[in-house]
Amino acid sequence: MGDGSNGIFRQVVIVALPGLGAGAQPDAADYHDRGASTLAHVATYAGGVDLTNLAWLGLGNVVPMRSVAPASPPAASVARAARATSGREVRGGLLELVGGAVRAVAASDVDVHAIGAAAHALIDVPGVEPHELGPREALVDSVVATMRRYPRGVLVACPEEGRGLTGSGPIGLARALSRFDASLSMLLDQLAEETLLIIAGLGGSDTTIATGAGPTREYAPVLAYSAAVPSGVQLGTRLTLADVGATAADVFGVAAGAPGRSFLAELLV
Repeated sequence: MGDGSNGIFRQVVIVALPGLGAGAQPDAADYHDRGASTLAHVATYAGGVDLTNLAWLGLGNVVPMRSVAPASPPAASVARAARATSGREVRGGLLELVGGAVRAVAASDVDVHAIGAAAHALIDVPGVEPHELGPREALVDSVVATMRRYPRGVLVACPEEGRGLTGSGPIGLARALSRFDASLSMLLDQLAEETLLIIAGLGGSDTTIATGAGPTREYAPVLAYSAAVPSGVQLGTRLTLADVGATAADVFGVAAGAPGRSFLAELLV
């Protein structure tokens, strides 16, 4: 298979993280999630969280957090995205994020690789190469290895259920965030200029609110980084997670075939 890219990037790497919540969506009350704000509440509860790489990329520019100051400018372009489809479960969020786009790019003869929970969510999409995570294999380790072995196309990664940022309470979540942040150093060091990295949440996991038990209906932070494009572009509030997938498809000159508006042109200003 080829890459079909438009000459700006040869590869798009999307890391999707359940539990990375940036504040309650307007419809959060319908899910009994009024007041949810996972990242802000976890940072406060834990007395601060060491997120050096995510702060550098601009996480603090998306959601105010104790110990994570806004970067000036952030290394990444930043946004928050709403989940437009109903529900809070991970698979539905992943399918909104990239499902339509992955189907479109794979059908256009572009390599697509899916790691962890993304492999399970996209298992029925023709042309997607699934990669299982080993029982002790870290998500970022698998991303780096796959990214280097297949340097063209789209790579989508999401932690396996029970191995991500959800279901561990605020202190466990704070520790998991710190571990993920530390692992990002290796990923950022390995990025080629022709690679666009997008880190996106899939809703929150705010157990600090009275009804918090499992996923919470929250905006997702979106951080889009490449050394080849201007940093610090404010991408605003996106109406759907599918904007991420639409952007990946746009890199390869493909219409995503699902709701979503590419922000590729905004990255290149």
